[in-house]
Amino acid sequence: MSKSIGALEFQSISKGMYIADAIVKKANVEILFFRTICPGKFLVIITGEEDAIDEAIDCGEDLAEKSLVDSFRVHNVSPEIVEGFRNRYVHPSYIDAIGIIETRKVCTGIRVLDIALKAADVSLLKLYMAFAIGGKLVFLVTGSVSSIQYAFSEGKALLSDYESENIAIIPSPSEEMLEQLVHGKKEVNE
Repeated sequence: MSKSIGALEFQSISKGMYIADAIVKKANVEILFFRTICPGKFLVIITGEEDAIDEAIDCGEDLAEKSLVDSFRVHNVSPEIVEGFRNRYVHPSYIDAIGIIETRKVCTGIRVLDIALKAADVSLLKLYMAFAIGGKLVFLVTGSVSSIQYAFSEGKALLSDYESENIAIIPSPSEEMLEQLVHGKKEVNE
């Protein structure tokens, strides 16, 4: 059976930690992401079977009261997203283009990413979540320019004007940029 993911994003760190504990006690789920995020929020992302995710997220939403910023559940999630949370990526030998979406909220961004990955022949290249980037989510996908354009057109429908920070497509990215993105080489101060 395919896995599902769910997330709860809180404006209170202590309330978020309290509720994260409650949901893993309530349902058979595994925590993928558990940390404070900018600016002073808390995010927990869980994985498990569909019924367990629904039970955990329902419980978290009930307990959250006014502290909940956003939440989601994605059933039959793209496996690339779960691997991205674990910082594991499969990089193709050739990269034709890179598409980048930056969203103001993590939960919304993850839902957009799942739609994009399922809509077209694109692959997740990198995922940046919330920490030290103002609570945003930035993801990079690779594929042909037309595939990225189609994937993004499908995902953009979910974004309000407020939630969408920026969208970019880079055809034929430079070798230097690819080296930074794929291998994360650090700049050397001379």
